[in-house]
Amino acid sequence: MTTTTTTTTDGTGREVYANYPALWHLEAIGVLDAFRGGARKEAGKTPTRVAVIDTSVAVRHPCLKDAIDTSLAIDFFSNRLGAFPYYKDGESFAPNVPNLATDVADALPATRTLLNELVDRLSHTSEPHVNGVAPCVSQEFSNHGTAIAGLVGARPAIAEIPADYIGAGASEAKMPLPYTGVDPFCRMVPISTNFDTDPEALILAFLYAEMIDAQVILLPRSIPDPFRTVPPIDHEEGVLEALMPAYPTTREQMLWGELAQLIVAISMKRPIVCAAGNFQESGGIYPANLACDHNGVIAVGAANAKGVVAGYSETVGATVMAPSNDVETYDRVSVRLDMQAADYHDRAAPQRNNNGNFSHFEVISTDVPGRHGYSYSPFESTEPEDGLREFGSYFCRFGGTSAASAITAGFVSLGYSLGEIQPGTDGLGAKNWLLSKTVMVETATGTFQCPAWAGQVSFPGLDV
Repeated sequence: MTTTTTTTTDGTGREVYANYPALWHLEAIGVLDAFRGGARKEAGKTPTRVAVIDTSVAVRHPCLKDAIDTSLAIDFFSNRLGAFPYYKDGESFAPNVPNLATDVADALPATRTLLNELVDRLSHTSEPHVNGVAPCVSQEFSNHGTAIAGLVGARPAIAEIPADYIGAGASEAKMPLPYTGVDPFCRMVPISTNFDTDPEALILAFLYAEMIDAQVILLPRSIPDPFRTVPPIDHEEGVLEALMPAYPTTREQMLWGELAQLIVAISMKRPIVCAAGNFQESGGIYPANLACDHNGVIAVGAANAKGVVAGYSETVGATVMAPSNDVETYDRVSVRLDMQAADYHDRAAPQRNNNGNFSHFEVISTDVPGRHGYSYSPFESTEPEDGLREFGSYFCRFGGTSAASAITAGFVSLGYSLGEIQPGTDGLGAKNWLLSKTVMVETATGTFQCPAWAGQVSFPGLDV
């Protein structure tokens, strides 16, 4: 499988943008070679459980349908104590939640109260949708989560194309989809939340990830804590009060503080992988900036296909840097422009001043099929529930530190799946394993550690 960006030509009609492998990011960190060499999950081994706190996921995507644990997927957007979206409304169920007795909130009084409420909901056969409110997991909401899930744990698939979509008299056809995430042996649990400044929903999401005993937790986004924004708001000048529609109550302030403590406490038990931010935030966005040598929080920055720091990323505060896309920069610090672009002109930006570090490679991932994804379908009607209608909308270009964090979470998950990380390893132990599987990359734009399965990296875009 290969992909390409929009093609332009120079004066001779030569193609400017070259094709590149859709799985270049796996090649870069050595995972694809491991699969070619026969790396497989041990027979009978329980799949690694990855909790993804993000938007919902298009669970019927052919490359994801066997990778998503729909029995545990939960939505905290629609229901305060969670809705289980893949059970019918009114259907009784009893989710298999193995860690109801967790002590992670014992020192956090407000969080402990929420934990008790959640335990009470989960420990009894109950309604999947509280008060009949439908979960907010439709495909319109699932772009980001679907792309994230694909990078972590998509599987190659063969999709059927129903005869109705081929033409009159045609027989059913099959379409191979040779796409894989970093750990195609894992099982992911989508934990969908909203993006409001609501500490309670996020506390419940992290508690749920702890209660289902996830080996890896992924948060490919920031948390809108008004007291921990990046850059920090000067509270003494009253800026916070001016920006917020209502100043946080005393209870909300307590919950925001306890959420930060909860994330660190959970990270001591299981690694929490976080995106470090897309605006060169020194130290990383929150909660990636909680990462330190003494906890299991893993802050992930981005490197482009040339093996240099992406134009939007930052090495300061990042635990590791993983492959992702790039952006152009043109400021007092650096000039990184796309010299292949149709609007590039060397009189405005002389080539001798361009550091040549820009890469047009993007990360390719799974997308919401049909009209609602990043790479939407041109057809007006919806996709069939089973089977493939057309290829294009099933995959998309993706990037940012979100993509880099998903790749890193998949890498850690693969460590569990292939027995490199032993069962029962705590969050700090898993983080130390990750660091032991990195190599130091030195470039003009910074030195960073990059995951490398076999002890070396192979970035493919150096000559493109």
